[in-house]
Parts: sequence; structure tokens; C-alpha cells
Amino acid sequence: MKKLIVQFMFAMVIGVAVVSLSYAADLTESPTPKTIKGELLKIDGEFYVVKDMAGKEIRLHADKTTVLDGAIKAGDEVQVQATESSRPYKNGFVDHAVSIKHVQPTK
Repeated sequence: MKKLIVQFMFAMVIGVAVVSLSYAADLTESPTPKTIKGELLKIDGEFYVVKDMAGKEIRLHADKTTVLDGAIKAGDEVQVQATESSRPYKNGFVDHAVSIKHVQPTK
């Protein structure tokens, strides 16, 4: 009976270790960035609203880790590298802007 309990405890420890390692591996995966091109409609604190080429308005979160290409202002044509985020905002989630840079408008 004692041998069975020891084997059971060993199996439990191994199981917890495997689960912990797989969870840690999920946390270290970097999200795939996506590129958004369009017109910067407005800047609202840490949030930037971009109207993409399809006419969809996309709200992005920028913080001190976001790389900005000079002075970005509303009306500029921009290209944003963003990652999907689980940061909640009102009725959904908001993506994180990794970088925001100017692009030459296509006319």
C-alpha cells in the first residue's frame, strides 16, 4: 500500500511539472504582428484610431514601448505594426501598437 501511495505521489508531481512547463511555454510565445495601413483619425490619450484601407476604424493602444516615427498627428497616413491583445476595452478588446510610422499618401 505504501509503495502504491509513493507511485501515485510521484505521478502527481510529474503531472504538475509538465502542466507548468507547457503553460510557461505558452506565455513566452510572441504574438504575430499584423500591419495596418490607413489614416490616423484621432489620438485619445493612449489610444489611436486608424481608418484602414477598407474603411474600418481600428482602435489601438500605444504605451511607452510603442515606437513612434516622429510627431504623429490626426490626418497622417500611417502604417502600424500591431499585435492582438486580450486587453479589454468597452465592448471588446484593443490591439497593441508596436510601432507607428508615417507613410507617403497614395493619390
